[in-house]
Amino acid sequence: MALELNKLTTEVAALGVNLAARLSDLAVRLPVAQTTLHAIGLADDELRRKVAAAMLLRWAGAIPTAEPVDAAYPPPAAPARHTVIAADGSQIYPDRHGVALYYLINIGSIVFRTGLERAPSIASTPQVFYEDADLYEADGGQKPAVLIDAERDRRELAELARLAAAEASDAPTVAVLDNGLLLYLSLQINDQKLIKEKIDQYLDELDLLRATGAAVAGVVDRPRAASVVRLLHLNGLAQDEIREEALRSLGPAFAGLHDGLLFDFLAPGERSALFVNASPNNEIYYKERHHLIYFFYLNAGRPGKDGLLRVEVPEWVATDPARLDLVHAALVSQSKVSDGFPYVLMRAHELAVVTVAERRTFDEMVMGSMMRQKLPTGISQKAQGKAWTGAARRQRTRR
Repeated sequence: MALELNKLTTEVAALGVNLAARLSDLAVRLPVAQTTLHAIGLADDELRRKVAAAMLLRWAGAIPTAEPVDAAYPPPAAPARHTVIAADGSQIYPDRHGVALYYLINIGSIVFRTGLERAPSIASTPQVFYEDADLYEADGGQKPAVLIDAERDRRELAELARLAAAEASDAPTVAVLDNGLLLYLSLQINDQKLIKEKIDQYLDELDLLRATGAAVAGVVDRPRAASVVRLLHLNGLAQDEIREEALRSLGPAFAGLHDGLLFDFLAPGERSALFVNASPNNEIYYKERHHLIYFFYLNAGRPGKDGLLRVEVPEWVATDPARLDLVHAALVSQSKVSDGFPYVLMRAHELAVVTVAERRTFDEMVMGSMMRQKLPTGISQKAQGKAWTGAARRQRTRR
């Protein structure tokens, strides 16, 4: 055994003490944060001026809408007949120690038709990429994982658009992803032209989805974002205190808090107020294409078992009450099936994931193809050692 667990007993004990102290501290500060949220209520002009000033400094908080920031909306009734489509993706990244250099993207999807006596339609669509144009950038460097992730995200959205167009009928349709709708390429790529190209490709798919008439939503389970907490911090600053250094932290009153804790007052089925994501990418790229991303929090759980989700929707859903209600109702209905998380997303994940056994079988297929071409099929010693000693695990990296 490589990991000598007996050498970690002291650290693990200290970890438990630290966690208990942190939870005790949060139990004191969380009610204060929630009181601040309730005190803001409907954002006034002063807070909106503060938000405008903060956004000039690339502040990544939550922009209030016309809904009170502490609102809690009960679930609307779901239509007797409606369709929920979900797509999820996984990938195998290029491995320079493998039998050949390639990457693979697999998209799983499901169409769930409520109100019809018809089994859900499921599919898994894999594709392998091996051409130089797929693997290398213009400067000759190997394509980074973040661009493979962006291609996977685009393909997830493209699959939703394709399925939504095929389902076009009189039944209201919701299309959902197991992820947010904002691409954060600028955190790892400095090439602004490339960032715009990838985001535009993604937004092209959103254009197609909007044209189908379906409502689209991105769902984040166990959210850790502190967007609304940042709004509370900003609210406490004077106008002349809004500077980069003041916005970098949450201050002593809100440090360690996140939105998932802040909205634990939502009852099962309730959603929070709508907010606009203040990400610079949202303002620069999405707004220009009329896909400005809004979000809300949803308690998709049941009494005794909360299940808080962060749900992102484009402006053409957020500003359309019928579409927004459909997303809300459909996610609550789907989450009852699987106890706190939409069933369709769980199923799409199962269809998308690539197991270690499947990866091994695929590599054997690649080796067979290479042998038929009389090519060498040896792998690196490092890869061979990992194959001998590695435990079976799932080949799926999400953000």
